[in-house]
Amino acid sequence: MNFSNLDKKFNSVLGPSTLSDVLNDNSCPRLPWLTYRFKPDNQDSIFLEKWKLQHASALNNLITFLKSRHPEAKIDSEFRLPTVQFLGVNLFGIIDCIVKLPNGDVGVFDAKTGAKKSGHWFQIGIYFLMLKAIAQNQGLPIPRLFSLGLFYHDGKNPPDENTFKDNLIELKGPDSIDEIFLDGTRKRFQEVLKITSQNCLPEAKPSLNNCRFCKFNNHCPSAIKSDVTIVAESIF
Repeated sequence: MNFSNLDKKFNSVLGPSTLSDVLNDNSCPRLPWLTYRFKPDNQDSIFLEKWKLQHASALNNLITFLKSRHPEAKIDSEFRLPTVQFLGVNLFGIIDCIVKLPNGDVGVFDAKTGAKKSGHWFQIGIYFLMLKAIAQNQGLPIPRLFSLGLFYHDGKNPPDENTFKDNLIELKGPDSIDEIFLDGTRKRFQEVLKITSQNCLPEAKPSLNNCRFCKFNNHCPSAIKSDVTIVAESIF
């Protein structure tokens, strides 16, 4: 693979959203490896700008709801985390919403404007793991989890109580993180990080699903192009 056409990142970092996309058996290991080191092709578009507007609206609605539910809590939005290194890979992230109760318990929430995906749980789960690592590094008490939550809304219409009831999904309790990172997922998470931290480009795992939305599709010689028809002269 030719790296000369790719722009190197100033800092090698990886976001939990990228990791959440690859935490399944059919993922291509090249995606996190490349994303950790290089800038993808420019993805800016009118659709991205519309998504940003819808996400901002959905997040503001979520914050308003959480304030009404936990009036005594401290709520921070778009909370930028310092870099945390796991197994040689530097992770960074911005949490949509952190709720901290007076007793120190924390809730981590994310607003999503699209379809429900299991990978979204991995993303907010990683955020909480980062919070634990930060507290440990600073000699602070390890935060006790009271909720991990995902709010699905397009941001277009004002949500009512029933909207939150139907579209705010929560895993509650201090052990809810273990519901996300089951044994197989923990092992897969560690495997992905180890592959990402290695110096050599990993073998590609091309498929229509893996390649279709890959940010490095145009640069990877192994990529399968979804808009190309394979002509079979004879298969008998």
